[in-house]
Amino acid sequence: MRLSEEKRLEVSIRFGDSEAKFSGSINEVTSGILAFLGKVYPAYEIISRLTLTADLEQLLRALEGIIAVTPEGLVIVIQRERLTDRDAIILHLVKAYVGNQLKKMDRPSLSIAEIISLIGGKPGAVAGRLSELTDEGWVMRLGRGEYQITTLGIKLFLEGVVPKLKS
Repeated sequence: MRLSEEKRLEVSIRFGDSEAKFSGSINEVTSGILAFLGKVYPAYEIISRLTLTADLEQLLRALEGIIAVTPEGLVIVIQRERLTDRDAIILHLVKAYVGNQLKKMDRPSLSIAEIISLIGGKPGAVAGRLSELTDEGWVMRLGRGEYQITTLGIKLFLEGVVPKLKS
């Protein structure tokens, strides 16, 4: 199913005496709700401008030619040689996040063993890159040896890694 063919979301919202109904894509409804809350609760408008979110549709568009959805799941379609270990780790964590959002993967995270297997790196080097990425806010450690891309990581991926991969 293409994004343009998705079912439309319908939401009714009431705040005090104000009420509104929204219909459209997830992004359209979300924008409408945020605008509504900005009108009825002005402090929310300020908070919403400070809030960082991951726009799945924007991410999927950016991943065109980098990741593909197959009947078996998501696959990276660019050559591994084009990626640094750091970029490969980030890309696989983004793939896990997207796969989970699309219900193609059970969880949005990967274990360090899975990352090592996927990128073919040395355990010490992978652990070092994951430590750097965690310190920089790209990745968060969920538990013992389990990692997930952060919302900031997705933003930085879109701004810095995707342009390198598309050039």
